[in-house]
Amino acid sequence: MNGESGKSGLGSKVVRGLVVAAAALCAWGVAGNLKVFPRTEDAEVRANVAGVAPQVGGSIVKIHVVDNQRVSRGDLLFELDARPYEAEAERARAQLELVKLEVQALRDAIGEAEAALADRKARADYSTAHYGRLKPLLSGNFASADRVQRAQVDSEAAQAGVREAEAALAAARNRLGEFGGRNTRIEAAEAALRDAELRVSYCKVYAPCDGEVVNLQTSPGSYAAAGEQVFSILDSSVWFVLANFRETDLRRIKPGQAARVFVMSQENRAVDGIVQGIPKAVYPSSTAPEGTPGGEGIFARVRPTFDFVQLAQRFPVRIVLEGKGDFRMGGRAAVVVDTRNEDGLARLGELQRPEGEGFVPPVAK
Repeated sequence: MNGESGKSGLGSKVVRGLVVAAAALCAWGVAGNLKVFPRTEDAEVRANVAGVAPQVGGSIVKIHVVDNQRVSRGDLLFELDARPYEAEAERARAQLELVKLEVQALRDAIGEAEAALADRKARADYSTAHYGRLKPLLSGNFASADRVQRAQVDSEAAQAGVREAEAALAAARNRLGEFGGRNTRIEAAEAALRDAELRVSYCKVYAPCDGEVVNLQTSPGSYAAAGEQVFSILDSSVWFVLANFRETDLRRIKPGQAARVFVMSQENRAVDGIVQGIPKAVYPSSTAPEGTPGGEGIFARVRPTFDFVQLAQRFPVRIVLEGKGDFRMGGRAAVVVDTRNEDGLARLGELQRPEGEGFVPPVAK
């Protein structure tokens, strides 16, 4: 009996030892897997948002879209009352015509000044020549001293008249305002007209990108201030995920690495992604201002899960999604990053919008 019980105790110890060894082996394997494939369930689907705001203020007279409507880049969104700006444009146009007439009058004045200068020069040449003829006659008493002196005074006065006419001509040319073959007075009036026409064109607000209208909560008759956002357009051309990884995982995560994103709204269907970048700063939890939402302001703000233990800070890693889907901004997701290579850097340029592709709204003709 004692032998059998001893064997039974030995067998149970062996079994327990094998279980502990298997558990340790599994733990070692899991730890190794987590190093190669860091993961987080604290991730959020995001997209870029373009705030729609007029560049001039005015009353909204017509809205061409509804909330959640799909729009294309360049579509007309809403119109402001353009009558005040059209009046300014008409005034600037009339001012331009008036300046052109004034410039023509100044050119005519320059012609008159040139003619006066030519007359003064002719009179000065005659007076100088006349004085030159009389001066030798004074020594032979063929001309009186008074007559010679009068000729000298006339010659000097004529030369002064020439200098006065030259100054008047220079002043007339300065008033014309021409420099480098261009008339600055006309250019200033044309610039004022272009500015007024731009303001007229700004009364029609166009979509800056493809996407969906969000948060449209206004109606015709409302006043839209210049630079004040009326609603937003969700730019659905590029979707990405902000995955909050622990700072202890960041040493292995690099741009260009592949990622598997499991979006909750897609029944946790895996979507391919590429790590685009890792931020160098977030708001420290101890200094983040109250009421600062995550992703807004100077830095991203990531709230800690607990506040009674020392936790590693989380940083939002941006992962650009390669797959297409019915994504929604703010949706939850889980992310697994494959740290074994960085082959996705070349594809990032194709997924993201090229730089320099800005939107310039049409100008009213």
